Amino acid sequence: MQSIIEIRTIEYMLAIEREGSFQKAAEALYISQPALSQYIKRIESTLDFPLYEREKGKCVPTEAGKVLLGNGKKLIEDYYNMLDKMKDVSGIREVKVGWPTGYTVRFFNKLLSYMTTCNMVKLQVTEDTVDNLTLALLQGQLDIILVPVIYTHPNLVYTTIQHEEFHLAIPKNHIAYTIAEHNQVNGYVGLAQYLEMPFVTVDAAAYQNLFFSLFEEYDRKPDILFTTKDWGRAFLLSEQGCCLAILPYWYAKTDSKELAFFRIKSKHRNYRTFGYALNKKLSITHEMRLVIDYMLATYGDQYAGSPVPQEAFKINYHF
Repeated sequence: MQSIIEIRTIEYMLAIEREGSFQKAAEALYISQPALSQYIKRIESTLDFPLYEREKGKCVPTEAGKVLLGNGKKLIEDYYNMLDKMKDVSGIREVKVGWPTGYTVRFFNKLLSYMTTCNMVKLQVTEDTVDNLTLALLQGQLDIILVPVIYTHPNLVYTTIQHEEFHLAIPKNHIAYTIAEHNQVNGYVGLAQYLEMPFVTVDAAAYQNLFFSLFEEYDRKPDILFTTKDWGRAFLLSEQGCCLAILPYWYAKTDSKELAFFRIKSKHRNYRTFGYALNKKLSITHEMRLVIDYMLATYGDQYAGSPVPQEAFKINYHF
């Protein structure tokens, strides 16, 4: 029989043993109890023998389950130690960094130039959704991810780089511009008067979470004309005069002749935390520290280096 025991299987079973029940283990793993039970049953079906005896509402490890638990913890430790040693002996001072779509253009060129000039680190950059980057980090495929903080997971630790404020972008030839100019106070505007006007949004969970939270104090949601894949397109579409957009602060610093930017007055936060995430089970190498220090020094604000506040986390990540 071909072995199909995965690292995740061991981690799940160790969580069940540690927490004392499937329900408590599922809570610790940030997944549902049915999802955890179905996963274990699927593994048992593939193995052709049970890992748990199910009697009177209780699940007790079988002899096979006890063998897995008895050896599993050491196997996991050896697995992550192996990854670290492979990096050490390879002689390649490489850091695998994950960036979500929309951030690469802003950050990557400067970081790459700095690392190349100083002959410090070879960067391998992956651009993807925050969801996929988080999974890749948990699976050891990435060393660091630089992301807007939205997901929480017990195996990840997040540190703040900066607070990203978002601004309302309005075409100057749009009626919304006249309204904003008349009603702005010290550059701030509320969003109530723009609910019936067309918006372009970005198809990303982290962005959508922030975007719609800004409208929660009103009776209706904004009118979404179009949902694009990245901020660059959202910026161009609003610049062409067809719609409004809510964009991160660095777009407000552009010299666009067609757009005006206003800060957003809301009962909810008009910013989100951008930070770096690490896998608790992997050690921080010298090369990883160089990347982290550069990001903190170059892009950090007054919150740089501080733990991410609990209210920044909106979704429990599970896979």
